[in-house]
Amino acid sequence: MKALLPNRRGRFFGVTLLSAIAAGAMIGVPAIAAAAPADVAGSAASVTPVTTAESGASGADGGVDAASCVAGMSPHLVRLTGSDGDPVRNPVLLVHGWLSTAMPESEAGPRPVTTSTGIANSPFSRPVEWSSDGDPAVDLRSLQERLSELPDTTVFAFDYSSMAALWVGHTATAPALAGVIDCLAAESGDTVDIVAHSMGGLALRYALGGSNEGVASHVGQVITVATPNEGSQVASAVSILGDATQSLFSSASLLAQIAVPAIVGICNREMESDARVGCDIPPSVRTVFAVAGDGGQALRAGSAELSSVPEWPSSVKVHAIAGDYRIHVTAGLVPPEIFTALRDAAGVFGLDVRPALDEEIEAGDGIVEVSSATADADSSFIARCDVTVELTTTEGSATFGDLTERFGGIPPLAGPCAHDRLFENDDVARDIVATLGASRG
Repeated sequence: MKALLPNRRGRFFGVTLLSAIAAGAMIGVPAIAAAAPADVAGSAASVTPVTTAESGASGADGGVDAASCVAGMSPHLVRLTGSDGDPVRNPVLLVHGWLSTAMPESEAGPRPVTTSTGIANSPFSRPVEWSSDGDPAVDLRSLQERLSELPDTTVFAFDYSSMAALWVGHTATAPALAGVIDCLAAESGDTVDIVAHSMGGLALRYALGGSNEGVASHVGQVITVATPNEGSQVASAVSILGDATQSLFSSASLLAQIAVPAIVGICNREMESDARVGCDIPPSVRTVFAVAGDGGQALRAGSAELSSVPEWPSSVKVHAIAGDYRIHVTAGLVPPEIFTALRDAAGVFGLDVRPALDEEIEAGDGIVEVSSATADADSSFIARCDVTVELTTTEGSATFGDLTERFGGIPPLAGPCAHDRLFENDDVARDIVATLGASRG
């Protein structure tokens, strides 16, 4: 598999972004980069893979018993439409991503999910808010609701949130996912359409590859959303930031050098035991900590784990969706009022005075670049969001403030093209439904 090395602009953007996030973590990134690798490896190695036959009930021929396998797949398989015992027809399976869940907020884990602690609730169940141009959406139904209204369709979710902090190639996640696909195909007599978010797309590649080649014959349309096929720019930036600040951290007090790695190590061990309950800290800091773990380190561009991810089987058609933030930043090297006066004066003589900085940043979805999200796909849909940040006038600053208020944060980590919020983009939800409809003729 081709490795994606972060370009200079992407690296600068990622380091700047992660510097802000990590500032509240006691300059803990160097400790993150070195936090207990032996423990991480040991945690992954202790997991016993589940084979397809073991993950569900077996029939007389050793295959999946369609009459009982759906109940036997609990808690991995969550039925989102209909009731237990209802026929399964044209199944659609939703697969969540890293540090996430397929459960609605009220069912996401033993602790309440809030804006300050815990993992995010299911991205598939969130109401749609915007279109890619930033305008409010007219249709506010979640993707889950829209899929449930497809004719003769049963919607399920595959939930691996208890293992969602670990690398999907080192756990029972992929074999369990393969078992779920086999089960739904046997139960329905149809192929299974799959929508996978972020690292869920990599879990699916593992489930369909290796020793599970036969599973691919049970798969219909695959749609990946923001899957880091060639790595994550943020995961790479954290490592770069860690290297850059290593010397600074080494000059800290002995207490800090001992305490910070210990805190990070404890937090990661909790998340690797169960990603739903580990570390009662704000999600942004929690994510930075998690980059030190098995899953986070594997998501760096060029990692050995990414290079070993199986190719998509030739029989499977993959449609990839990516978020594409284009952030146009302009700024002058003089105060805004002086720049405005100079520009107006130059205009009298027909001269066009431009700000000292006039740059467009290609930020992807803030976590994954477009080229990584669309790699190896047969077709793609790019949700592009153009944002202008004008720093040379007070009007421009007000525009930036308006974006923050509308999107609940600063792009590219917020708004309709952000990694964790793509399912709140009406254009994305419509494309998924249309793609599934087209694949069924």
